[in-house]
Amino acid sequence: MKAGHSYQLPDKSIRHDYIQRNFNEIAHKYDLFNDLITFGMHRLWKKRLVALCRLEQFSEARALDLCCGSGDISLYLARLPHKNLELHSLDFSSEMLRILQARIAAWRQKHPGRSFHEPQIRQGDASDLSAFPDNSLQAITISFGLRNVQRRAECLREAWRTLAPGGRFLILDVGRVRPALIAWFHAVFFKTIVPWIGYLVHGSRHEMYAYLPASAEEYPDQQTLARELGQAGFTSVHIENRLFGSAAIHIATKTSPAHQ
Repeated sequence: MKAGHSYQLPDKSIRHDYIQRNFNEIAHKYDLFNDLITFGMHRLWKKRLVALCRLEQFSEARALDLCCGSGDISLYLARLPHKNLELHSLDFSSEMLRILQARIAAWRQKHPGRSFHEPQIRQGDASDLSAFPDNSLQAITISFGLRNVQRRAECLREAWRTLAPGGRFLILDVGRVRPALIAWFHAVFFKTIVPWIGYLVHGSRHEMYAYLPASAEEYPDQQTLARELGQAGFTSVHIENRLFGSAAIHIATKTSPAHQ
């Protein structure tokens, strides 16, 4: 397997299991990898995502962190100064969830007595939210995970179904850089340098670090994803670009209890 542009995404029929298996293998290096390839900025973007949930407007709130990984978003949500917040964290990677559990235990040990909304952790598929009733959630977040969901349309529809009117679905993921010169530099960095950063962090070559930039090419651009959210039922969708559009936050609000 060669780095960068020569990598071929696996067939969609086996991609779910492929992604799950490989994320389990790189889980313990993934946070460092993200810090390096975004120069730490992904943490600022994630804090912005949590702020955009606007959970303070609800006296009682339930939030779901989809594709939670090692739990950056979940831990930011867990520390919100909200009196009545029920928090759920879902991912299909058992190793990522083990890291999240360890991070929760470490935070509690370091901050005894501090207010903390303990996440209810579950392993599952982001396109199957049957454990959550209709109109039962005030916020759903997903950070750099939607491009790994193979049934994206089902995921968006499930998010709309489970959100209560006024609730928000917030998506942070890769986007398209628009200024041509910056787009060229970004493409070179993302396709060529990013895999090698992953190999160095991991200590050896691992195809998942070539999968990540390749999957970004297949992921819809900002406007296409906004249209997909509209097709899922969201009538109010806003976009915040970050770093010239290399990352984007979609804020989709459920305005009606019935699909129009």
